[in-house]
Amino acid sequence: MKFNTIDKKKNVRGYALKENEVWWNSDFEVFNNKGISVIKSNIHLQKINSDNNSLFISDIEGSSFLIDKNVLFLKDVFILKKICKNELLVEHLNRVGTEILDIKNNKFKKIINERLFGFLIKKNTLFYKKDKIQINSISILKAKLKWQYNLEDLAQYQDRNGKMQNYEVDKFIGVWKDSLLVACSGQMILDINIQTGELNRKWQVLPGYGSSAFQGRLQHKLPSTDGFQLDISKSYLYHLAGAYLVTIDLVTGKADYQSLKNTLEEHVFSGFRRSTGYAEGETHIYTIAEMNRLELGLDYIPQCIVAFNKKTLKIDWHYRFEGDWVKTDIPQLANNKLYQLSGDNTLYIFEKEE
Repeated sequence: MKFNTIDKKKNVRGYALKENEVWWNSDFEVFNNKGISVIKSNIHLQKINSDNNSLFISDIEGSSFLIDKNVLFLKDVFILKKICKNELLVEHLNRVGTEILDIKNNKFKKIINERLFGFLIKKNTLFYKKDKIQINSISILKAKLKWQYNLEDLAQYQDRNGKMQNYEVDKFIGVWKDSLLVACSGQMILDINIQTGELNRKWQVLPGYGSSAFQGRLQHKLPSTDGFQLDISKSYLYHLAGAYLVTIDLVTGKADYQSLKNTLEEHVFSGFRRSTGYAEGETHIYTIAEMNRLELGLDYIPQCIVAFNKKTLKIDWHYRFEGDWVKTDIPQLANNKLYQLSGDNTLYIFEKEE
């Protein structure tokens, strides 16, 4: 398996997946997957994201574009997520609160009187974190609180410096069956029933894994849980953590890890770079690995995009960014093409060789 470099786009700020096609933006333009300019703005463009059917682009003044069948511009509004065909979840720049906008009738319906800092939408339900320590479940249709789960109800944990801390929500990993999977500080993952808000399971202990540094406080625990992702088969969680593959089987509940040291050393890699997500296909996971600078005799760490085989646990292909580095953007995979943004804002486009 091999990818060939077929194009490089300069001055790219970000990219996102829309209907299995990757779009990207520069400082003042948005381009579709063919490289055709779709939007030109007089205001500096910032963040681009998607829900795989629509793209949302925000500018520095807080206004946003929605790219769906057509282009819709909303002034002084942060667009966060598309709920259904004609409804958007929005936040206003100059007033606090989260609302639903009915595009067809141009009407707003308030859901909550606060802004969202981390959320997930599933089956007309909004899950969001409040003050980092509370998870709320809101019915979008009824704008009604369904349940709350407070992380303060959990015992505190000891951080690497020996101080006692309350658990906080780092991110919502996803939904598996009737379970909301939540990554927390303190190397913990929660499984919360999406119907009742009751705690089903939690994972934190992983015997044998981790460092004995900081008086062993990081030992026998999961790696930082914001690096876990739900596999496309939606049956387990995985995390390429340093030189290890850490998995959690959601059916059996078993957490496990495997050393990838030999696999990495074959390509002079020291480990996988810390990431909060991956591109994934049926057979491979795509992420960034770092080369062993000492073995190469370098004073910097070369970085590569790699294709990690989920079955053989081998690296089947990699590309080294010579004289450059890789931004923290998660790679995107679409139509046999792989996309990665480099440190000098160049979007590399690779095509799979059949």
